[in-house]
Amino acid sequence: MRFRELENQVKALPAFNLNDVRKFDPGFHRQQLNYWLDREFIRPLAGGYYMLADQEVDEGYLFTLANKIYEPSYISLESALAYYQVIPESVLGVTSVSSRKTMQYESAWGRFSYRSVKPLYMFGYIVVEPGQKRKYKIARLEKAVLDYLYLNSGVNSIDDFEGLRWNRYQLQQLDNNKLFLKYLEIFDSKALESRVGQLLEYTNA
Repeated sequence: MRFRELENQVKALPAFNLNDVRKFDPGFHRQQLNYWLDREFIRPLAGGYYMLADQEVDEGYLFTLANKIYEPSYISLESALAYYQVIPESVLGVTSVSSRKTMQYESAWGRFSYRSVKPLYMFGYIVVEPGQKRKYKIARLEKAVLDYLYLNSGVNSIDDFEGLRWNRYQLQQLDNNKLFLKYLEIFDSKALESRVGQLLEYTNA
């Protein structure tokens, strides 16, 4: 297969792997991918995926890749909290939750991290389509906060939230938020309810 043929086949995809290529060329050899890597026609991603070398990379593209590399998953935790301007700094890499085991992949754009939750907790996300080759699932603010508190049990006091420097203004919308309370009820965790109480005290301080 010539590179232009590959390019025409995968240009509509955000990323591709060996199995994707073999769908339209069953006899394709992995060595050809290595050759194109050496020639810098394609670039390696994480989890065995590749991208065309001229692909523009931005936050939406990285979020799309994060969803694709490890399924099922959605953007949450620090990446979602930064997206909603709850945490004060940008996040290197992408953080997600998944019903599969906890996993990490290193890439040129930082680490793709996946924290494991029960299948029951795989809810509370929306689908965002910011542009071509960009379509990703990301937790709503309410769910991103609960995911974080559920997976970080050490954050359980106002002092802990002070240390995180979370944006009080952005979090004030959680107080008496029906969706937030509904999501919290699904977790059915007294410990999580306690941490949420500390968060709301911090938010209203």
